[in-house]
Amino acid sequence: MHRIFPNQHAEIQLGTHKLIARLEASLESGKGYFLQVESVEGEPQLKLIGSKQADQFSLMRQLSLPNEKGYRALTEFFTKGSLSLTREQIQQAGQWVGKASDKKLALDAIKLMNTRDMPFTESIFKSLLVAGNKQPLTEIISTLHTTLALEKDPDPTGQRIVALIDELGKEPSQKGANAEPFAFQGKAAMANIKHAIHQMGLFYEHAIIRDGEATGTESLKALLIQYLGRPGANLNPTARQAAEQLLHRMNGQQLLSIDTGPVQQIFFDLPIELNGSRTELSFQWEGKRREDGKIDPGYCRVIFYLDMQNLNQTVVDVKIQNRITNITVINTNSPEIKAFATMFIPTLKEKLKEHDYELSAVHFKQPVSQKNKQLQKFSPRSYSGVDIQI
Repeated sequence: MHRIFPNQHAEIQLGTHKLIARLEASLESGKGYFLQVESVEGEPQLKLIGSKQADQFSLMRQLSLPNEKGYRALTEFFTKGSLSLTREQIQQAGQWVGKASDKKLALDAIKLMNTRDMPFTESIFKSLLVAGNKQPLTEIISTLHTTLALEKDPDPTGQRIVALIDELGKEPSQKGANAEPFAFQGKAAMANIKHAIHQMGLFYEHAIIRDGEATGTESLKALLIQYLGRPGANLNPTARQAAEQLLHRMNGQQLLSIDTGPVQQIFFDLPIELNGSRTELSFQWEGKRREDGKIDPGYCRVIFYLDMQNLNQTVVDVKIQNRITNITVINTNSPEIKAFATMFIPTLKEKLKEHDYELSAVHFKQPVSQKNKQLQKFSPRSYSGVDIQI
C-alpha cells in the first residue's frame, strides 16, 4: 500500500500494477499491514488480515496455512518484506520453499518472481533456484557427460549430447591440435567465446523468434530439450537430473538478465578451453541503449570471472565511460601478476586506441576475502567469486 486517501480509499501495488481500492477499516499511514484484496460489486476492496507486528503463526491462521516448514519460512518472510501474492500463489510457494534445501535462496526466488511479474510456475522457480546456487557449471556438464557416456543402451540424443560436450568450448580451428603458446589471444579468444555461446545455445529462443526456427550449429540447449521432452522415455535418473539442472541453469540466467528501458544487463556461465585447459568463464555485462535502440559502445561495464590453471581464481572488471577504459584485475597473486603484466600494458593501450578507446589505468588488487564462486543471489549488478569491493 503506497498512500491512504480520505474517504476510505488507498493506492496499492500488485506486482507491477497500481490501483485504487476501498478500505474496509481505518488504517494509519506509516504502519505495516497485511491486506487481502477482494472484489465487491466490481470495485477492489482491502480486507485487513493483521498488522506486521503480529507473529507469523497469527498470519498463518488468518490465511489458513498448514503449520509446515515451508509455510513458516514464507510467512516469516512476509512479515519482513512487501509481497503481493494470490492465495493460490501462497499455497504453491509454501510447497516449493518446503522442498528446497536452501530456504533463503528459495524465498529470494519467490520475491524476484513477484517483483518482476514473472509467470508463477514451478519451472521458472526451479530455473532461478539452480541459477542462484553455488554448483559450478562444469561440474553439472561433467556429471551429464559421464553418465550418458557409460550407458549400456545409449540413447541417440544422449550420444549427440556427449559428442557436443566433447567439443564444447573449443574454437573450431583448434580441434584435433594443441594450441600454440600465446596463440589464444585477442580475436581468437573472442571467436572461441562466441563459438561456445552458439554451442551452448544460450540465445536459442531468440534465434527461433528471429528466424522462425533454430538454424546453424546444433546446440546443447536444443538437445537437452529434445532429450527431456520425449513422453514415456526411460531415461537414466542421474542423467535426467543433470540434464534438468543444466537446462534450468541456462533458463535461469536468461530470466535474471534484464533488457528493459535504457539499461541492458546480461550474465552467463560458459565452459571454454584456454591453451588446452578446460575452465569456466562467468561473464556479466551492463550497458546503455542509445535513442536509436542500439547499444552504446561508449558506456558499459564487463566483469569476467575465470578459474585458470596457473592464475587460479581471477576477476577482471572493465569499466568504460565515454570510451575511457579502466581495468581492475583481482587475484590473490596480484603483485606477481602486476610485475609480469606491466610489459603488456603499452600494447593493450595501442590496441584499444585502434578501436577508438582510451586506456585510463590498469589496477591489480588482491581479493578482500576468498569465497566460493557464486553470482550474488538474483542481483545482476552484484558479483562475488572473490569478494569484490569497488
